[in-house]
Amino acid sequence: MNSPMRPKPGPTEATPLDWALLALLTALGGSSFTFIHAAIETVPPPIVAIGRLWIAAATLFISMRAYRQNFPPFLVRTNNRRRLTAEWRWMIGIGIIGYSIPFLIFPWAQQYVESGLAGVYMAFMPLWTLGLAYLFADERLNARRIIGFLMGFAGVLILLGPEAIKGVRASGFLAQAGLLVATLCYAISVVMTRRAPGVGPRVFAAGVVVMGAVFATPALLLAEFDPSMWSLKSAGSVVILGIGPTALAGFIIFTIVGRAGASFMALANYLTPVVAVMLGALIFHEKLEPSAFAALSIILAGVAVSQSKQAAPIFAAQPKNQ
Repeated sequence: MNSPMRPKPGPTEATPLDWALLALLTALGGSSFTFIHAAIETVPPPIVAIGRLWIAAATLFISMRAYRQNFPPFLVRTNNRRRLTAEWRWMIGIGIIGYSIPFLIFPWAQQYVESGLAGVYMAFMPLWTLGLAYLFADERLNARRIIGFLMGFAGVLILLGPEAIKGVRASGFLAQAGLLVATLCYAISVVMTRRAPGVGPRVFAAGVVVMGAVFATPALLLAEFDPSMWSLKSAGSVVILGIGPTALAGFIIFTIVGRAGASFMALANYLTPVVAVMLGALIFHEKLEPSAFAALSIILAGVAVSQSKQAAPIFAAQPKNQ
């Protein structure tokens, strides 16, 4: 019988490799909004979500097998009964909460919400994670971390500008509520990852995304499946979303969370809008306002403050009895 799971120790000091992985994750996340908008031009949102999940699941499974790794046993026999192993219970839970639900919400919501406003809501994810990681993942909460996260949120608001904030009144209430739920799901799944049984990141990412794809697939009943109506641009965007911002990003997320903690990984959601704005300037020749550079300075300062090791914790989470 498996021994009761104990919370993993708090995050270690981030290494240069952790920062490099965070930068790559930010670049992938910054490109996802552009590809989602391109995908939903002709492909129904549920098919965008399910398609990218299955492409990511296949990519991660092939990668796992290329390294001669296997999934853990699905069932275990105890007291003459078969039940799911702890590893699969966690992978199923994280797959549904962190992938099936938010991946279905975002393409649907982005039909009614501008990209800038969606970026504002994504900035809630680190704030959710900060509280949840303290409560459930034994990560310390100190004044510098709180101030740094709030600075990052303020920087995102400045970066996206008043038009994004005005969009709160213009956009649909249900779409905005959905985005808020999606960011909460992301945060919950990241903290769950911190507490999950020890499984290699390549195997864990493959198992989670496969489960996310399986449980999202029934949503096909909500969409008309007519590939003849899909443009090459939209179909290609779904493929890119599956390989990059889903498969590769998923592997990076699980690696970072295991190495440096949930709160550190969540910082990517402050930096992602910066990448999205920069890509818009480079690819679509969108004008960069002076406020963008001020916002970037505030966001980077917030990241630096939140990762400072000098302040003593004002709250130190205590391990919970299982």
